[in-house]
Amino acid sequence: MDAGAESSPVDAETSPVARVTGDVATALDMLIPLLYPKAGRGWRTDVERAIRKWHAEGHAKAHRFFGMAVNPRSVVAALPARLPDRAVVVTDSGSALDWWTRHLELRNGMRTALSGHLATPGAALPYAVAARLAFPERTVIALVGDGALQAGGMNELITVRRHLDRLAGLSPTIFCVFNNEDLSRLTWERRKVAGDPRIPVTGEVPAVSYAQYARLLGLPAVRCDRPGEVGGVWEHALSAHGPMLLEFMVDGDTPPDWAEFHDAAGAGGHSLKQLAGGSLRRRITALIGGLLGAT
Repeated sequence: MDAGAESSPVDAETSPVARVTGDVATALDMLIPLLYPKAGRGWRTDVERAIRKWHAEGHAKAHRFFGMAVNPRSVVAALPARLPDRAVVVTDSGSALDWWTRHLELRNGMRTALSGHLATPGAALPYAVAARLAFPERTVIALVGDGALQAGGMNELITVRRHLDRLAGLSPTIFCVFNNEDLSRLTWERRKVAGDPRIPVTGEVPAVSYAQYARLLGLPAVRCDRPGEVGGVWEHALSAHGPMLLEFMVDGDTPPDWAEFHDAAGAGGHSLKQLAGGSLRRRITALIGGLLGAT
């Protein structure tokens, strides 16, 4: 149906799929009057129940810790309750996008931008700088992995430093870096297919202290490597002014939802075969440390 043509009611019960081509606003103005309420609420009830379950599962996953490394899920999960109104939260490609998608909850008036599944790292920091210049009164946060930061974001921090005098008195501009020294999304794509193929060199990211690099440029920075400090680090950054870099030392063995193993151990379970090659040993030792150190 052309959006500029005359419309006629469509019976959803008897008609096959109806396709619409046209301007979105015009098409919606024509289609909305054709909708009618249904007495049955079963479908909506099922959807609401599924959403509640999805949020509960995400909350549980975000509060699991292995050893002293920070769960990357928790970094994003700790953010929504602390976000000020009308904040702008942007993200990059890679696993940072997975955590952003899974655990970020936005309120009306907030804005976002992401590079999508284009496998083009390096978008988050330029997006954040653009948002800062466009909305000087809003808090701006960029969520970026260490691989994406090394792909171009470190150069963008030099641009931020160049304009520090201009940005220092504005609302917070926070660059949140997930440091696991690995191209995490690419690694998990291999793991999903082959179990646990941690291949040196192919997925590793050179070890860099991004907090030290930011301080070298003259930018405030905080490095967090303890699970119990995640919330406090966010509160400190959100209460400040101007640019700040947060470096979270996160657990590279935390899989995104799409990469979780599903086998005889149950949904999201891990079989001995899939955990072979050192991963099982790492998880057992990490779990012991997590029971002692996580808060």
